[in-house]
Amino acid sequence: MSVELDEIKQAEAELEEWLVEQAENGVAEIVLIGLLRDYADDIEHLGYVPRMWGESEQ
Repeated sequence: MSVELDEIKQAEAELEEWLVEQAENGVAEIVLIGLLRDYADDIEHLGYVPRMWGESEQ
């Protein structure tokens, strides 16, 4: 499955917006970093992004 450059840029922009929103709402950057690392580890371990995150995946 190929991903268009525009799709990557859009996903990146949406993630950046979400991160900024969380930080502006008082979520500490260290918490956001931890969340991103945990999800990245899960995705790397599974080899894909689950369409639903259950207790067993997290």
